[in-house]
Amino acid sequence: MSVLPATGSAIKMGGVNQAYTNVAPTAGANINLSATLGANYGGKAAGSQISLSSTFGGKTAPYTYS
Repeated sequence: MSVLPATGSAIKMGGVNQAYTNVAPTAGANINLSATLGANYGGKAAGSQISLSSTFGGKTAPYTYS
């Protein structure tokens, strides 16, 4: 488990995806944060606008953030 960074300057989309799904994104892969991570882990409706820092920052994720 890991704690995600709480600042927008440090947090990254691929790292958040990996911290929640344990799947490292490949170069050029589409990461649907709203539809996948927002809906399943962030408590947001799919398609809604989310902020990485306010939605995921400072939270504990089940896998390593890198």
